[in-house]
Amino acid sequence: MSLEYHNSDPGAVEFGNFINYYQFNTPEERLAVFPSHVWSNWQSTDGKLLVLDIGCNAGNFTQLFYKFIREHSKRDVYILGIDIDPVLIERAQEDNAHPSNIKYLNLDFMKDTRCIDEYLTFHSRTSFDVVLCLSITMWIHLNHGDEGLKMFLRRASTLSDLVVIEPQPWKCYRTAVRRMTKAKKHFPQFPNLKLCDGVDVAISEFLENECQVGKIYESAETKWKRRINIYRKVV
Repeated sequence: MSLEYHNSDPGAVEFGNFINYYQFNTPEERLAVFPSHVWSNWQSTDGKLLVLDIGCNAGNFTQLFYKFIREHSKRDVYILGIDIDPVLIERAQEDNAHPSNIKYLNLDFMKDTRCIDEYLTFHSRTSFDVVLCLSITMWIHLNHGDEGLKMFLRRASTLSDLVVIEPQPWKCYRTAVRRMTKAKKHFPQFPNLKLCDGVDVAISEFLENECQVGKIYESAETKWKRRINIYRKVV
């Protein structure tokens, strides 16, 4: 899997692996709606704060979030950024300003978590403190269907104390499908999706009802009409 788009349209991608994502959705604008008050109450006692960034793209936000959470948590922060696209991961590795604390791996979270388990073992952990799922739920949903999305949410919430989700609204699905259709490609799962209108609400309800987490923060809308939602594991 590599940096590939269809019909000369950089937006016609199958997995959300945009080549220029952070040119139109800057990391600074996304971080501006993150709260500063939820990063200091942790169950772990080893002085570390472990973060998994799923779908990290070229790592631009990962780098910025590292500085942000280190400042607000007062802990030694370690981030594992993963992405399905090897070219994006190569870019992230080349631009990594904190190689001792940030690691990037090319892997598909829906198919292989072995490297994630190895990362946790290296840090003598069984879970992360934070999992970031930023604008990736739609791509999981379009490629793996309703059950695939639910499986993803279960895995993400099991892996961490805090889960940060920025879900795409249904209109983004229609845009993605339209672009792929124009390129004479399609998402086979799309006609079978039952979680449609109000998918962002459905995601929140599933997490709270089925994944033993509770929402502790919801941001105002970004200029892209999306919200940052943070969930904490219910003990």
